[in-house]
Amino acid sequence: MKTLVEKWSRPSQHSFVSNRYGVDKSFDRSAEVLMRMHDEYEVTVMVGCSGKRFIGNTIENFSKQDLFLIGPHVPHFVQLDEHDKEDVITLRFLKEGFGENFFSLPENEFIARLLAEAQRGVSFDQADVPAFHQKIVELTTLQGFERMIAFFQLLQQMALNPRRRAISSRGFTLVKNVKDCEVVNKTYEYIINRFADHDITLDEISAYVSMAPATFCRYFKKHFHKTFTNFLNEVRVGHACKLLQETNYSIAAIAFASGYNQLTHFNRQFKRIVGYSPKEYRQLLDGQGD
Repeated sequence: MKTLVEKWSRPSQHSFVSNRYGVDKSFDRSAEVLMRMHDEYEVTVMVGCSGKRFIGNTIENFSKQDLFLIGPHVPHFVQLDEHDKEDVITLRFLKEGFGENFFSLPENEFIARLLAEAQRGVSFDQADVPAFHQKIVELTTLQGFERMIAFFQLLQQMALNPRRRAISSRGFTLVKNVKDCEVVNKTYEYIINRFADHDITLDEISAYVSMAPATFCRYFKKHFHKTFTNFLNEVRVGHACKLLQETNYSIAAIAFASGYNQLTHFNRQFKRIVGYSPKEYRQLLDGQGD
């Protein structure tokens, strides 16, 4: 996996930039997964999409729609499933682009809090995404002062949204140097390609990132604020949730496809992370579809 450390030049006529990707500019899903980092804040809204998003120290599934805000230097990338139609819009801005003390003004108190939270990534409830999506679409059509007003109205609405939540766990350490980028890259790459394998060992992942096992354990706990084993189980259980939602496979088959060769271990890890057994989770999904 490669890291794209993006540098952005603010256009002279805009204080923030927007990009929109639709059916006419679809993502190349056959291309190598690219982890991204940049100096700007970024708002991303996705509609008509499902897949996995990797932000900071958290890998999560999303379906149909998603909205998140990330701060500078937060590693992230998105793997989309195949869809006939999708709409992805990103807004990027530099905090300093509005003046050194602009967000310290009393009137911007809630937005300032939101931007502080963005260092861990912020996501929003799926029920709120359509309204935000509509506002962001409208914003991209505006120019001049109206565009600026719409942008700050968007940030204020995000800041006042009671259902937003942090994505990365508290204590996650931002990636700020080349050495850390390489280790995080290789760790993500290894997990993406191998999480369904049953024979992953600490010695193997440590060798893959060119560290001694004890050194890798300390490094991972420091930067990800969780153990590698817990992180791997979260990825595997997240994949199992997706299979429980989208397929009729047996629970035993889903456990095996998610990297577990012992059903009892799978059930125990699933309940620890999700709060329900796989059977209870599937019944909950079936009840929502009634």
